[in-house]
Amino acid sequence: MTKPALRTDAEFAAFYERHWKYLYRLCYTYMKSEADADDCTEDVFVKVLTGDYSFTDETHERKWLTVTAINLCKDRLRHASRKQILSIDDENAPEIASPEEEDHKEVLTAVLNLPPKLKDVIWLYYFEEYSTDEIAKMLKRPPSTVRNQMKDARTRLKFLLEGSEQNA
Repeated sequence: MTKPALRTDAEFAAFYERHWKYLYRLCYTYMKSEADADDCTEDVFVKVLTGDYSFTDETHERKWLTVTAINLCKDRLRHASRKQILSIDDENAPEIASPEEEDHKEVLTAVLNLPPKLKDVIWLYYFEEYSTDEIAKMLKRPPSTVRNQMKDARTRLKFLLEGSEQNA
């Protein structure tokens, strides 16, 4: 049975509080700008508020929000035809959902610089802890494609990270 759409201000406020930080960080990983991440995050919530969406539970909410945010960010990037490299050391960058250890910044930077199809699967698998089957459903890709993209992404990451170790 699905939970009815958000009908009251209090329901929306609780929904917003549950998800805004996660959505903002997700949008920031794509947009690489605080202002653009704010805009995308707000647009996802506007879509929820103005649409007639029903969710079965919080997991369903989060999956829907994840796919919606990723698609919205990709559309914005495609239309703007802009790409920037995120500097993890940028003092204005918000806290990103990443491993706590300082030495993982290099890995996160490499992940964020992967092509979008590869970044999506790596991000959802390692940082959001979805299974490959869940990712396939969310991204509307065959599970075998997701697994092949994971393999390709790991190969690229290994090459990038081994290359940077040799340059250090």
